[in-house]
Amino acid sequence: MIRTVYRLTFLLLLAGAGPTLAQQEPQLSMYMYNPLYYNPAAAGSEGVSRIQLTQRTQYLGYQSIGSNDEAVQNSQVLSFNMPLAGIKSGIGIYVLNDKAGPNINQSVQASYAYRLPLKSGTLALGIQAGLFNKGFDFGLFRPEVPDPLVPSGRVTQARPDFAAGVYYNTTDYWVGVSMNHLNRAEYTLGTATSTLPLNPNAYLTAGYRLGVGYDIDIQPSILIQYSTLGGIRDSQATLNVVGTYANRFWAGVGYRLQESALFTGGINFGRARFGYSLDLVLVSTQARSLTSHELILGYALPAPDARKKPIVRTPRFRY
Repeated sequence: MIRTVYRLTFLLLLAGAGPTLAQQEPQLSMYMYNPLYYNPAAAGSEGVSRIQLTQRTQYLGYQSIGSNDEAVQNSQVLSFNMPLAGIKSGIGIYVLNDKAGPNINQSVQASYAYRLPLKSGTLALGIQAGLFNKGFDFGLFRPEVPDPLVPSGRVTQARPDFAAGVYYNTTDYWVGVSMNHLNRAEYTLGTATSTLPLNPNAYLTAGYRLGVGYDIDIQPSILIQYSTLGGIRDSQATLNVVGTYANRFWAGVGYRLQESALFTGGINFGRARFGYSLDLVLVSTQARSLTSHELILGYALPAPDARKKPIVRTPRFRY
């Protein structure tokens, strides 16, 4: 099984190779709690229906040159996914709003995963389809000399967007590979002669749950984002180790290669989940503000009970 996953990873990386222009993708430190964002095949993999909101502020306080406005990247991801055990499937949807200075990225994506039970785990094949809205707020540009060729106002365009992935999970570990922007949608923003394509990225996510005591679990995990434009040079890898006590309190540390140290903590209370991550920039501190902050708030919906009949309220039957 692991050999098959490696082969699929290699094929996905080759499929995205080619001369394109890159775009900035939001990077999430608590990626292990956002599997649907990175892989459509993860829909329904948690075994519960969950709605979740993620808020990330990247490089808090960063100022762009020639502007008094913050150029910090501010991202929100609202997601929902649920298993459909009766048809061996999972479905999900997420909404992305991402802004970095004048750059605008917004997306609505729906996912479907076919989940095939195997001897020791579940293999899922997933597809994703939606719209990706890209644009610029030209009012945030601050040229020293006004240039009539620079457009004014806010310009956006929406294009269809597709992704696919493979996800394998057991009670002890999970591994998945995926690729987004498969159709390489192109945008003409500002001028009709230049195009800005969406650059595909390939993702590898993996993690392992290790029980070290009756109430303590240790979960190492990794996220690798491979850029089809810049190759290894522009790719990213993030590692995390999270410890959970009594399935309620969790805390961890991590490292994003050539960038930041990560500190994560959270609590599960009832069906709700709350988490916070602090990134401390260690590399190129002259070009970046020192901290990034991320919050997640999720809620697992109760499973419907087919045995219970709905209560019918009428004037005749009060009880």
